[in-house]
Amino acid sequence: MQTNSTAHLPRPAFYRMKDVIRITSLSRPTLYRRIAAGRFPQPVRLGGRACGWTSDALDAWIQNPDGYQASSARQDPVVP
Repeated sequence: MQTNSTAHLPRPAFYRMKDVIRITSLSRPTLYRRIAAGRFPQPVRLGGRACGWTSDALDAWIQNPDGYQASSARQDPVVP
């Protein structure tokens, strides 16, 4: 019987761009195109030039990547 050793590890509060690229297998330009089209969650400003995605927002996209629609309550866009 195998167990998932990462199941009990805490998730980060925010995922940074390199993590999102690794998790989604999407390129940076593709992520920004999908954000602009409302097909990927908006990043959250963390301060300065730093931005990240919440675990919940990323999970929502992972559950239905083709049918994902960003909520109408949009934040200020993050410029790459």
